[in-house]
Order: sequence, then structure tokens, then C-alpha cells
Amino acid sequence: MTAVRKRLACVECTRRKIRCDKVVPCRNCTRRGTPCTRSKESKSDSLVERLQARVQQLEAAVLELSQPHSQPRKPSITPAPDDTGERDTEPDAEIGDAATILEFLAWGRRKNPDYGDSMNVHSPGDVTAEPDGQGMGRQTLSPGPDRASAEAYLQLLLPRRALTERLVAFHYHSVLWYHGSYDGNDFQDELDAFYRIAHGNVGHHVDLQWLALLFAVLCGALSCAPRRTAESWGIRAWEQTSLAQRWFKAVSTCLHHADFTACHSLYAIQAVGTLTMSAHLLGFSNSLSVLIASAARIGQCLGMQHRELGGAWRQLCIQDWFSIPFFESYLIPRPKRINPDDEGTGEDTPTHAAYSTFFYKVAAVMASLHNSTTSTQTLYTRYEQVLEHDRQLRVLATTGLPAFLQNVPIEPAWPTYVPWARRCLAISLSHKVIMIHRKFLALSFRDPIFLRTRRTCVAAARTIIKEQKEARADADADAGVPVLWIMQAFGVTAGIILCLDLFHRPRSADADSEATYHRQLINDALKMLADGPANMIAKRGVHLLEALLAREPRASNELDLGAIVKGVCEQTSPCAATSVSPSLVRNRERLREDGDSMTWPPAIGSSPGYGNGLRRELHVGTGYTEEKETLEGILSLAASYI
Repeated sequence: MTAVRKRLACVECTRRKIRCDKVVPCRNCTRRGTPCTRSKESKSDSLVERLQARVQQLEAAVLELSQPHSQPRKPSITPAPDDTGERDTEPDAEIGDAATILEFLAWGRRKNPDYGDSMNVHSPGDVTAEPDGQGMGRQTLSPGPDRASAEAYLQLLLPRRALTERLVAFHYHSVLWYHGSYDGNDFQDELDAFYRIAHGNVGHHVDLQWLALLFAVLCGALSCAPRRTAESWGIRAWEQTSLAQRWFKAVSTCLHHADFTACHSLYAIQAVGTLTMSAHLLGFSNSLSVLIASAARIGQCLGMQHRELGGAWRQLCIQDWFSIPFFESYLIPRPKRINPDDEGTGEDTPTHAAYSTFFYKVAAVMASLHNSTTSTQTLYTRYEQVLEHDRQLRVLATTGLPAFLQNVPIEPAWPTYVPWARRCLAISLSHKVIMIHRKFLALSFRDPIFLRTRRTCVAAARTIIKEQKEARADADADAGVPVLWIMQAFGVTAGIILCLDLFHRPRSADADSEATYHRQLINDALKMLADGPANMIAKRGVHLLEALLAREPRASNELDLGAIVKGVCEQTSPCAATSVSPSLVRNRERLREDGDSMTWPPAIGSSPGYGNGLRRELHVGTGYTEEKETLEGILSLAASYI
């Protein structure tokens, strides 16, 4: 005999054939202002019904107590998407879940039984106590003076419609391909509704979490726009960075006043994912890391980890897993189904999701490396895992590439961002090689057993700077090329690797051609940072590389990390003087003189380069020494101050 299934959806949602969140009253009925009732079933004395009835009584009492104190929720300017389909739950499974539902309710949280199999774009919010302690209910925001002041401030920050649409269009065509955190067509429809229904008025029934996404899109567009493009919009040089920083802060303001940590929404996750394009350029890296952690938990509360990957969730995974070398941990579990050896991306046609879909797999390699190395017991087995994940990355970079990222002729129908994506691919993959070998970089300078790591990282650093130079030439020829933060950030990393290689060369090798070549590459990196777009990455990167080069004549064992950290912090602090130390001035002049007497060398492929470095075989011996923290600190500094 089959078990009798119990329907938990309310009568009104069942009649309209939309998904019910199965709380009393449900979200749909509350929004429509209709009574929320449940149909009566036979066998009403069953345990399941008694538990459900008790939950309904408790929540009804909670709602009734809170009615005199709660304010009506502001609807979004766009109708909430109707969820289709019903899922009936087996009684045994529901009995097991009932205790969890009640326990979560006691904690002040609502657990949707369907979260395990589906994803909602909104949550019902917290069940919180009122300030006067007289009752509980669904938390809402009263339109008090703080909210009104915030809305007035946000309205002042919102540009006129013509400029807004140009910024949104630039983000769609030139930036969205990199992160893919939202659907560009859906967002354009919502933007049109914002001006058609709300007339561009922030206080006119606008979902503040959607408004956060709008400001994130504007911020990303302005931060990534080259100067000539920004000037065509009527934005002056001094206004570009200042306005972008205020729009970044406006995202946090919107999320705060929308109570995003309690009232979960997909818009908040999309906004945070979009901010990844501007946070590092504007100097808000620390704020971004906290927002990513919050967005990851919101996504889990919405059940996004149980669904097929969406753009926003995929971007959170990428950012979380790529941060492992700096935090030594990650927040989002790595799905077991990812296998870089035998899975293709399925995105051979260039779309706004194709690039991030591929790098989701690259990021998963970093998560796998962390899991593997933390479970090893010896340096020997740890290095074996590094070499294995080096191999996995090479497999992805060859057989796993989407067709449009491969070295094939660009088809006329492909979007304009395909050449940019290929350039970013070369730079990013080179940087990920350095990330994989990072733990053994210090040893590679002292122990010939780990020589492969040194050669591979140096070759990757050369490739990054070479690709940067070509990207700069592309930007000079095409005013529409966006300014992506990785171009400068990873250039700083490459400069650090080459500086460390110089430090660990014998003093007698000053005239060595390779050492001279590396100094020239570092000089090129410094020039690109100093002469390129002004942002916090460039500012900090210049000070960091100059501080390292100023200490080059000293012995490698005299490297004073504390002095370097102090110097960079002083130079990049808001109170720092505009002048630099005499040693840095002398070093900058020396680099300029060296650069004037040299020409750019042949392509990396004709020298001991990236490809050869990746494919060198190394038989790991048993003799080794423990790593020192000095080199690790320098690399962490590059991450923390970029």
C-alpha cells in the first residue's frame, strides 16, 4: 500500500497553480491580501496533521500578536516570478522534518521544507521580537526618518536616465561577460519598468535590493570604463573614481535598509557578484570579502547550492575558491561532481555565462588542491598533490577550453569581447599556476629538488607581463576595451615573482642576461601601473614593487618584510605624503635608465617559457627543509593590499 501524501499548499495557491511557501499565512496570500486557508483532509488524527496544525496555530498566534505593530511591506516594482509546480512530501520525511521546522521557529528562523529540492528568489524573513517586547511577527522596515534620508540620498546619487542606460549598456556589452552575475535581458526589462512605473523615483515602491543591483551595475561600468569612454559620457577624470566609490557604498546602503541579512533575495547575491568587478579597483577589497561571505550564506538559505549553477552563485564560488591561498579556507563546499579531466564546459558559443562557467572549473581545482594538501602528512606527498593539480589545470587549459577561447580565427558573428576574453584567459591561467605552486615557491629558491616550481612561476610571471603589454596596446588602439582589475593586480603578482627571483640569484650574476631581462620586465610592469588607469591597485602595486626593488642589492636573507609592509602602508594611507623616499626615487631613476637602453625581447614562446615550464618533469627526492614565512608574507601582502 502506498503512503497517503499530504498537501501543505494553501487553497488559494493551489487554485492559482503557483508555488506556496507553506507558512501561515503564505507569502503569496500576504502580498495579495487574501485569506490563507488549508484544505481539510481525512485521517485528521495523524501525527503529521497534528504537528502541522500546531505549527499553523503557533504562527497564526505570532501573526495576530504582531498585526497592530507591523507595517505593510512595499512591493517590488516588478511582479514576483510565479513559482510553478507542487511537490508533495512523503509523511515519513515530513515527520523527520517537523522537529527541525519547530526548532528553527523557536530560534526565530523559518525553514522551508522545499529548500532541499528547489530554490526561492526570496525568503519570508526573520521572526523577530518587537522592540517593546509585546509581540513577534514578520520583520518589516518602518518608513522612519533614517529610511527617508537614505532614499533621498540614493535619489541624489542616481544619474539621469540617459546616462544610466548608457552605463547599463556598457556593462552588458563590455563587462558582464567576465562575471555573468545577472541576466542582462531580464535586468534591462526591470530597468525599463523602474522608469515606466516608478518614473525613476527610488521611494516609489522600489525593491531596495534590486536598487542595490542597479548601483552595482553602474559602479562596475564606471570603474571599468576607460577614460575616453567616461569622457564621452560627460564624466570628468576627478569625478569617475569618486562617483564609483559612492555608488559602491550605495549598494551597502540599499542592502542595509532592505534588511538583506533577514529578508533574503537573489538580487542581493547578484549585486555582490557584480561588485567583484569594481571593489579591488576602488580599494574596497576587505568590504567585498565580507559581502561575499554574507551572500554565500544567503544563497545557501535560498537553496542555490542544490540547483543547477546560476551566474550569481557561480561567481560567488569562483571568488570564494580563488581566495583559498589567502584565507587558507573556503566557505562554499566544492561539489563532488566536478572533474576537470573529463568534463567540458558545454559553452563553445560565446555567451555572457561561458567565460565564468569555464573559470568555475578552474576555481574548483584550487578547492581540490586545498583539500588534498591539508590531508597530506609529508612535504613529499604535498608536493605530489601540487604537481597533480598543476596537471589538472593544464588539462583544462588545453582540452577543456571552450571553442571561442581557443587559438582559432575569430568568427565575425562573435561578440567584441572575445579577444579580451582570450587575453584575460592567458593572464588568469598564468596567475593560477603561481597560486598552485605558491606554497613551494620559497623552497624552490633554495632547494634544487623544487626547481620546477621556480621555473614554472617565473615563466608564468613573464607571460603575465607580456600579455599585459599586448593588452595595453589593444587598449590604445580601441577605446572600448574595459579596464579589468586583473590586468593590474596580476601584474603586481608577476612583478613580485620576478623580484624574488632576482633576490635569490648569485651576486656575480648581476650582468646575467636573464637577470637583466627580468629587471626590464619589472620596469615594464611599473610603467604600466604608473601610466595606466589611476586606481588603488596601481597605487599600491607601484609602492610595493618599488619597495622590493629598493632592497635588491641586499642579500636575500636580509629581506625585511616588516619594513616593506610598513612602507607600503604609509605610502598608500590617506594621510601619506605625496613624495616618496629617496631610495625609491633613485630606484625609479635607475629603472628608467635601464628601460631606455633596452628593447622588448622576442616572444616568450621562443625562450624557456610558460609551456616548457609547465611540462618539465621533476623526480621529487626525500631531502627538504621547512618553508619560511617571509616569502609567504610577501605574497599575502600582495593579496591583502590589492
